[in-house]
Amino acid sequence: MSTIYDIAKKVGCASSTVSKALNNSKEISKKRKAEILAVAKEMGYVPNSSARSLTTKKSWSIGIVFSEDLHIGLEHHFFSGVIQEFKKSVEELGYEISFYSKKIGNQSLTYLEWFKYKDLDGILIVTVDVEDENLEALRQSKIPVVTVDSGLINVPTVISDNFQGTRMALEYLMSRGAESIAHIAGPLRSFAAVERLEAFKSVLSSCGREESVFVEASNYDYKSGKEALYKLIKLTKDLPDAIYAANDDIALGAIMALKELGYKVPRDTSVIGFDNIELTRFTSPSLTTVKQDKRKIGTEAAKLLIEQIDKKTERTKGIIKRIPVELIIRESTK
Repeated sequence: MSTIYDIAKKVGCASSTVSKALNNSKEISKKRKAEILAVAKEMGYVPNSSARSLTTKKSWSIGIVFSEDLHIGLEHHFFSGVIQEFKKSVEELGYEISFYSKKIGNQSLTYLEWFKYKDLDGILIVTVDVEDENLEALRQSKIPVVTVDSGLINVPTVISDNFQGTRMALEYLMSRGAESIAHIAGPLRSFAAVERLEAFKSVLSSCGREESVFVEASNYDYKSGKEALYKLIKLTKDLPDAIYAANDDIALGAIMALKELGYKVPRDTSVIGFDNIELTRFTSPSLTTVKQDKRKIGTEAAKLLIEQIDKKTERTKGIIKRIPVELIIRESTK
């Protein structure tokens, strides 16, 4: 197996220069770095993780924490996309990722204990139960942490602009003649659900519509969307002109419940979701939705976390970076 000394000999430079190039140091020129990396690749060089850790004082490993309690973890189309973009970004810089494990053998681990056990450089929190008592120790530590969609835990967060997306959805519905608009909120232990509900109330109030009718879905899944629609029908005397759902799975569940009740979408009511998961292009009717930029969220989360790890920025509590969204108009709205 090739070593940095073999690379240095072929390039005609010091082994320390090769080491700096492999560790992305700014002390050497881009041209020299590219030359060294090309030779390293040609020679099939694979860095020794232990040696690299000793040299750089970093483990080159990042942890990812996610919770399935809201049905929006690894299997969710949006969050899996965010994780993929984050993974791609940090791997290009030489990092590996590990997923949180609650146990090592028979011993249960808190988030902080897991961080120390794995000797991680930083943590990305994708989804989490905000009431988990183990979060407090992580919050109080100086560990580099970034979240996506979890602004309630008071650490740096990258999130879609829920206020912009909600406003775009509601203004479009009103422009199409919707007088009464109801909201199926996500579970309100979710930061995004809280923001989308607050935005829903704010937009309707600013338009002179004081009555904000909403029900809360128990989870972000299809079944919860169906159940929430039945709750909404019991709550309202008449079917609203339009329904704004907190995410696409809830919206699709609501549409199925409407069909079971004999209603047609969008003839009897319009429905808008939030996420723009791939499935929404192929449903009948195809779903009008607010598109989240999962690529941008993933790459921005990676950038923010790496800056903390490299000590270029301090971990500022509560900072929220909002990513613009886009309204995708399809068949489920009039």
